[in-house]
Amino acid sequence: MAASGMRDLCTLGYHTIYNGMLAVLQRDGILRHPHFIYPGEITITLDDVARLLHLPIRGTLFHHGRMTKAEAQEMLITELGADTDDALEEVEWTRGAHVLFSFLQRQYDAELTAAHQAEGDELEQATHIERALRCYFLYFIGTQLFVDTSSTYTYVVYLTYLSDTACIHEYNWGAAVLTYNYHRLEEECL
Repeated sequence: MAASGMRDLCTLGYHTIYNGMLAVLQRDGILRHPHFIYPGEITITLDDVARLLHLPIRGTLFHHGRMTKAEAQEMLITELGADTDDALEEVEWTRGAHVLFSFLQRQYDAELTAAHQAEGDELEQATHIERALRCYFLYFIGTQLFVDTSSTYTYVVYLTYLSDTACIHEYNWGAAVLTYNYHRLEEECL
């Protein structure tokens, strides 16, 4: 968790911060403006994201495209240890390269159980712990960083950035979150 660079965010009440930022934006009339920036008014900056959410704002920028169902299924199998049939059912059920939060919870529990059962075999135990961490981070990303309150799922493509849990901090999560939220705010205003 510490190596990911997101430990501090995990301890914050992000929903409180997120709702607080939206309330300020709405109060100051920014949400009524199509570009959200008024000269002389406030706007959320990358520095604000870093200070409020403790996310890295330096590092490699996200660079992914759309993911196919087949690619998503393969990622669920290789990165989370999902059963082939379960992974196929998941991408079919969500009609795309998505994963339900309930699927992540079940997979997380299964990997923690497998890690506990693998005591004595350090390599196998570490593999299950890594998979459980990826489940947690993907759940966390979908519920705390790239929030869509009408959804019960997140995008499998984010697993691309979670393959090596020790390198998660090397990505510029702050810029990705700021960009995502600006797009979401713009969509809501339109």
